[in-house]
Amino acid sequence: MPLATWPGVLLAQSWESSLDLSSPLLVGQASWFLALVLGLAYCLPELPNSYLKRRMGIKEGKTSERHKFFFIILDQADSAFGCLLAYKIILPISWPVFWATILFGIVVHPLFNLILYQLKIRKNPF
Repeated sequence: MPLATWPGVLLAQSWESSLDLSSPLLVGQASWFLALVLGLAYCLPELPNSYLKRRMGIKEGKTSERHKFFFIILDQADSAFGCLLAYKIILPISWPVFWATILFGIVVHPLFNLILYQLKIRKNPF
């Protein structure tokens, strides 16, 4: 995942430098380091979610019918939370921005899932 994250980090750094911000956050960081941290931060929060699902007998890629809404939200938020927590540790992000971004991610992620499902790229919408 760190290798898959690296192009996004480079793109974000180039956008940030072209915006001429008064205090850029990403440009001063080594891109390989951000990619490594974000790649791991994306994967690690999924482990407790997967563990919980396996303990409940939920198969990989499936959602529990018993607690469906909880698991849909958890599936959408776990990686975003991990990445934002990594950013919060590395960069000076305020707590309101942190929580607003998590809420934004919880809304945007399912929308993209629905689009991918409609395009027959995803097997299930959530």
